Amino acid sequence: MNLKFHLSCAAAILSIGSAAAQNAFPKNFDGVMLQAFQWDSYSGANNSKWATLTDQADELSASFKALWVPNSAKCANNPSMGYDPVYWFTNHTTTWGSVSQLRTMIQTFKDKNTDIIEDVVVNHRSGTSNWTNFPSEVWEGKTYKLGPEHICCDDEVKDAPGQAKPTGAYDTGDGFNGARDLDHTNATVREHVRDYCRFLLTDLGYAGFRYDMVKGYAGGYVKEYNQSSKPKYSVGEYWDGSYDKVVGWIESTGRTSAAFDFPLKYALNAAFKGGDMSQLVWLSNGSPQPAGLIHNEMRKYSVTFVDNHDTYRNDDRLDRNVVAANAFIICQPGTPCVFWAHWNAYKKEIQALIAARKAAGVHNESGVNVLRRDRDCYMAEVTGTKGRLVLKVGGAQVSPEGYSNSQIVASGENYCVWVKTSGGTGTDPNPDPEEPTGDYPSSMYLIGNLPSGHWATDKALPPSNNDFSTTGTYHWKAVQLEAASAADPNSYFTFITARGANWDVVNGADRYGAETKNQPVKTDATVKVVYYPVNVSASGALSWKTTPGTYDVSLSLKEMTLRLSTPGSGVELRPATDLLPDEVRYFNLQGVETTTPDHGLYIELRNGQARKVIL
Repeated sequence: MNLKFHLSCAAAILSIGSAAAQNAFPKNFDGVMLQAFQWDSYSGANNSKWATLTDQADELSASFKALWVPNSAKCANNPSMGYDPVYWFTNHTTTWGSVSQLRTMIQTFKDKNTDIIEDVVVNHRSGTSNWTNFPSEVWEGKTYKLGPEHICCDDEVKDAPGQAKPTGAYDTGDGFNGARDLDHTNATVREHVRDYCRFLLTDLGYAGFRYDMVKGYAGGYVKEYNQSSKPKYSVGEYWDGSYDKVVGWIESTGRTSAAFDFPLKYALNAAFKGGDMSQLVWLSNGSPQPAGLIHNEMRKYSVTFVDNHDTYRNDDRLDRNVVAANAFIICQPGTPCVFWAHWNAYKKEIQALIAARKAAGVHNESGVNVLRRDRDCYMAEVTGTKGRLVLKVGGAQVSPEGYSNSQIVASGENYCVWVKTSGGTGTDPNPDPEEPTGDYPSSMYLIGNLPSGHWATDKALPPSNNDFSTTGTYHWKAVQLEAASAADPNSYFTFITARGANWDVVNGADRYGAETKNQPVKTDATVKVVYYPVNVSASGALSWKTTPGTYDVSLSLKEMTLRLSTPGSGVELRPATDLLPDEVRYFNLQGVETTTPDHGLYIELRNGQARKVIL
């Protein structure tokens, strides 16, 4: 989807710089993030190397608007998770893949309107062969080189024999003994970090930053780096269960960054490990609201999560009610961040939950009305841009007033989700009639009786044009449709937004089809298209039938119409500026150029002007 960044909010006067603060995420951001890795996921069956993510781009972009990936800079260790970086600018071939694979991955997702967020590690840095010999790098003709004078004077290297002594200022945050703590009070260090952030955005193509270990340096520096580089997304890892401390850090950045919602993480643990759903509610001025940063106006700065690569490896891991906990973060405001291990283990369930969020239009600033807060039940209604969603977690067998079973769009152990869209029910095959929005699917495929494979889910055809995500019109040129079988002379087809190895992948994303089963469509006729949303009616999408042959196909989601036409009837001619003076050229209606036209209808180009002539 096409994300536009235009939030504005007041900046706290707590940090460096006087420029007006930008915001952490797009206004009313309705997307879901994926942490596209876990510890050691550079190997194994569910690895998340750059090439693997690229191969899964269709499926992932159907559910997620942003992927958080590991730091891509070359590190001291091999293999490495990316938290001991040596290089910043010149070496991005790592455990996760080559720099060319990295660029391909970023561009592939960008083409599908899914952004890639870099895990930025600037609190500390490793040397090339000892503790302090940082490499000299050149980018855009400028040389970057840090030395012992750029390391905090209280770093542990000061007591290490045979190592250079650090001469920087005292650390402005917590120390880290795995690498050298950089002195962010130093103007050269800050200049290098600002340019490094700019390099990540403008050279490699990242859309934003997940700042690692932000407790290691004052939050005001994050404000400076964000105001300089202007990322679309910024989220800090301020690992603390205290609401006041996490909010304090956000304020120290001038609200230029969001933060991971660790206060909610620990509330989720308390609720689902202890079986007490009342832990999911805090009072805000006497009014019950969801726990964590999302309980008040700070929700737009909250990135919620159930587990991450660190918590999944220690006692903070949630080991029960995992899908119910994911239901909580996905169906509440804030920006949900799904963990890679959970995605791979519970893909269908998470796809259904994301579809519910999308159907109701829930976003990072949505309002919440807590309906129940008992030990065995948390129930809340969330207002989105397209309707309302009710989430229930806990063992209580209860339903919200004013909702019916037909509006249940996702359910499982200890959770249930109802959606009431503008169409009135959660099962309406076209629940969002207020077309168009200008925000169209980033992937679309024609599937049916194709020569490449009849209804083959991995061989569906992508469109010929590449401007569909903004125009809402998808074109396929010279599509050959075959007879279904010897017994059935008709050809059938429909449209899907994700392709993959099987129908589970296809039906895990939105589909577009006919009004009635096997609805006939003829050449040069326009018929209506129906939207079949994922996990509401995608698996029931209906097909069109037509006479086997070769067609140009046009699907307009702006008008919600389909049209088949004769190939070449919309022939593309060279622009006038490409024609020589007094040049005459002829094309037949199949788009074939000829120098000696025979009798028939042709298009003549003379001095750059096209006109129809009968010969």
